[in-house]
Amino acid sequence: MKLNNYKIWFLLIILGGFMNMVSGQDGIDTALFKELKVKKMWVYVKLPILPTKSLNDSCKVEVYEFDSLQRIRYQLNNVSCYGWSGSTENFNKYDAKSRLMHSKQIMEGAETNVYYFYNDKNDAIRILQNRPDQPDSFVTINRYVYNKMGKPKTVNVFNIIGLDTAKYILNYDYDSANNIKTIWTYSGDMQLIQKETFDITPISKKLLEFSTEVVLPKRTFTRGWNYYNFDAQLFRTQYSNNTWTEFVYSENGLLDQSLSYNMEGKLNAWKTYYYEFYESQ
Repeated sequence: MKLNNYKIWFLLIILGGFMNMVSGQDGIDTALFKELKVKKMWVYVKLPILPTKSLNDSCKVEVYEFDSLQRIRYQLNNVSCYGWSGSTENFNKYDAKSRLMHSKQIMEGAETNVYYFYNDKNDAIRILQNRPDQPDSFVTINRYVYNKMGKPKTVNVFNIIGLDTAKYILNYDYDSANNIKTIWTYSGDMQLIQKETFDITPISKKLLEFSTEVVLPKRTFTRGWNYYNFDAQLFRTQYSNNTWTEFVYSENGLLDQSLSYNMEGKLNAWKTYYYEFYESQ
């Protein structure tokens, strides 16, 4: 397997932890999950934009199961019920500090085991991925440089498979409230791959504005804005290409529906959310 095939996977692994801190585009309040003790969430989607589908057609595409500490112990993403290929399952294990230690990932029948190792700041310094059907393990080594506040300033990322090694550099900038403001991703020879910017409120930590500029392999630019109601719930995400998503909540504050619209203002995807709790609600 070529090293370049892992590029997207590596970006998801490295950026995932940071994006969890700034992501606010799905309308899901993780603090409310803990308060209500959510045990399971599953998501049905309807795609009326497809010519052969109507609003009566739905498909269960996402399943999340949480342990008693509201950590995701199982996750399923499956679109095969619409006739598309591709499904993934994750089985996660955590340590006493709630750090992800092992994830067994199954994609279209192929099993991958991912192991995580951390430093004393709880940042992943080594990620080991192996598959029974592959001769070489894929290793990511992260070397951190921290700022005066103890937050990552630069991360040098080394992806190693067999005799091949690729290097990436991630630089982070923070606002006055220590929220992530900008993330730059560079290749080993300092060619800019991607730049992400965020505008986050200092007190509520709500993400107001975000943009992503991709330079390599092809230049693209996207921008978006989040809007909140008086209960601090995200009710709309607007994108610069004139598409948007609206969010509807149930009485207990949990996300009930999300409706995504295309550039012509037509309903593109309609998701409904269902929950099971550790204690009866």
